[in-house]
Amino acid sequence: MPLLEDLTVYEDEGRYDVYDHSFPDEDAALSRGRLLGAVTVTADGEYLPSGEGARYPYIAPARTIDEALAAFVGSA
Repeated sequence: MPLLEDLTVYEDEGRYDVYDHSFPDEDAALSRGRLLGAVTVTADGEYLPSGEGARYPYIAPARTIDEALAAFVGSA
């Protein structure tokens, strides 16, 4: 389970790609680390986490990127 400080998030027009930079991926662009998934913003402002790394429960509907990132880090 990655820690919050291990995540790097890149935003592009309402989509946030989430990477775990504690596990380098040689094939990743710009040495971003391992791609865990993405967070997209719906028309009504909900942040929806998705992808292989979004496996932990989070409070839905997520209204901020921070709330949605909980799906990638879980809890201790």
